[in-house]
Amino acid sequence: MSAILGARVRRNAAIRHRPKIAATVDPLLLKVVDAWLRKHPAFDRSKVIDEALRLWYARLQQKAMEEQFTSPSGVDAGEWEAWRKIRDAAASQRLRAPNDA
Repeated sequence: MSAILGARVRRNAAIRHRPKIAATVDPLLLKVVDAWLRKHPAFDRSKVIDEALRLWYARLQQKAMEEQFTSPSGVDAGEWEAWRKIRDAAASQRLRAPNDA
């Protein structure tokens, strides 16, 4: 029983230590959020904001990865060609039938 109580106390302490923020929001968006919350009483504005921030951060990470993979690497073309040859030789060796060896 004490383990369950301890877990609840730790969880509640973590919730209480969340930073509070103040933000100015679009009144129409707030009406939509409040209407949704009336139909979903297990949620509150904080949970909606948490989800919005998670989605924003995921989009930010996605954009960063897209930029990373589409920007020039700065690696010399000759070095890329050397790695391609190594990769192709390794793939060819692994894909060869057992009696081709």
